[in-house]
Amino acid sequence: MIDTRHDPAGRQRSKIRLVKGLYGHGWSAEDVRQLFRAIDWMLDLPAELREGFEQELHVYEEKKQMPYITSIERSGREQGRQEGLQEAIGASIVKKFGAAGKRLLPRIRAIRDLQQLRALLDASLSAETLQEIRDRLSPRKS
Repeated sequence: MIDTRHDPAGRQRSKIRLVKGLYGHGWSAEDVRQLFRAIDWMLDLPAELREGFEQELHVYEEKKQMPYITSIERSGREQGRQEGLQEAIGASIVKKFGAAGKRLLPRIRAIRDLQQLRALLDASLSAETLQEIRDRLSPRKS
């Protein structure tokens, strides 16, 4: 196996090369999906590299017209990211602000936009007051 334990960027390159190689050797989309699950487990990427990997592979798939995951799987991953971000934000504000932070959880769970959730996670980690979080949750007026 490729030793990329301490080289996440190298792991990303190896993972892309492996999956593209499967397509290049004539494997069916279903066979690639099956093997990809094992590759994905063995060559797990940090979140910041996972997104770049998925984007690069998505571009490659569209160019070759060979999706390695279905749109349902892609949608499930996006929902998983959304829920993960919501959980992280919730844990952060509850840990920092206790019961008052917990009361904001329904509003956080209502957010579906990944970019907004990422920004809110950053804010929750650096916020010194709960009001800073509330301000981020309030709809912006134009």
